[in-house]
This record gives sequence, structure tokens and C-alpha cells, in this order.
Amino acid sequence: MGRFRPYTEDRSVQVENADGRARGLGLGGELTFPIHGAEHTLQVAVDDDGSLWAVFGDATGGRSSYRFLPPARHTGRGRGDQRGFNRPLLPPCAFADHFICPFPPPGNTLPVEVAAGERRLKAALATGD
Repeated sequence: MGRFRPYTEDRSVQVENADGRARGLGLGGELTFPIHGAEHTLQVAVDDDGSLWAVFGDATGGRSSYRFLPPARHTGRGRGDQRGFNRPLLPPCAFADHFICPFPPPGNTLPVEVAAGERRLKAALATGD
């Protein structure tokens, strides 16, 4: 199970978005969790309802690109272990160009492949692959 550590002050980091513009991404803390015996950390946002979500990349690079770790209610413990990566979501911009989605903030690329969850991009949907 992952551990959530909130930041003591509001933080924002400039990240490029799918439309090529940089925008601020508000971050509320860090989620630390084990994968394959090694500890990893992602910076996460905290929504108004207290749910945590993260934009992350993985070792697949261009094949799976980047995805969102779906929202999880935080109780000091997060859904950031291997079970929590069973359902990462593609961002909305993977399905249509009119959505604006942030890329992962610095440090939010895992050195392992996360083969679970949504991985089908809009180009594959258009061609029917």
C-alpha cells in the first residue's frame, strides 16, 4: 500500500500540456509506494473532495506514453502499490484533440513498465486497430 505525504504549503509546477503550452499544475503531496521491491514516489494533486490523482509516465516511453493514476480517496494511505496501477487511465486528450491535458511533472516517470490499464491511443481508435 502506498503512503501519502501532503505538502505543508500549496505547490504548483509548470508542465507542458498536450496543446504545446505550459500551464501550472497544482500539487498537494507525494505518494510513495513499492513496485517490484523498490520504492517509488509520484507527486500528486489533491482534488477538493480529498481524492488524489497523478499524471505519470513509465518505462514504455512512446508506446504507452503517459497516463493518469485514477482518483483515490486519501486517508494517509493511497492506492500506489502494484494493485493501484491495475487501472491507470489515458488522459482525455488521447481520445480527442480538443482536450487539454498536462504531461507528467518532473520526476513522475517510473523506471518500470506499467502494462495495465488503458493504453489505446486515438490513432488506434481511428484506424480500428
